Amino acid sequence: MSHEAQAAPPAGHGGGGFEKSDLSVKAIAIFGIVLTAVVIAALVSMMWLFDFFDFTQARRDLPPSPLTSTRSGPQGPRLQVNPIQDLKVFRAAEEKALTSYGWVNKEAGIARIPIERAMELVVERGLSAHSEAPARDKTQGGPR
Repeated sequence: MSHEAQAAPPAGHGGGGFEKSDLSVKAIAIFGIVLTAVVIAALVSMMWLFDFFDFTQARRDLPPSPLTSTRSGPQGPRLQVNPIQDLKVFRAAEEKALTSYGWVNKEAGIARIPIERAMELVVERGLSAHSEAPARDKTQGGPR
């Protein structure tokens, strides 16, 4: 084994220790230059496109006529600060209106009375005649 046979280099290689045909510096340089040119062209065309969009949008956004009235919205948020307390106040006012005497329309002589008193009066006096449903006359052609 003192004389080991050296393998012959593959065909197409000139006997050096590397492959000379895999990389071409000229092809890589051309590819890099073309890639750079394409990226720059894309950037320039995008800048032009966005400038065009800005220009067309500015033409569409005409200022409002000074003859139109400008109304402003409500100032500040219109929220309940304390909804639980607001509900308690509302219910107390409703309860007071249902359980006390008071004028609804003093000029017309219309007053309100508590519910309990109104129920007592209905039990004592009964319902008035105008609250009863009118009887149907058969000559009027009502449902049979």
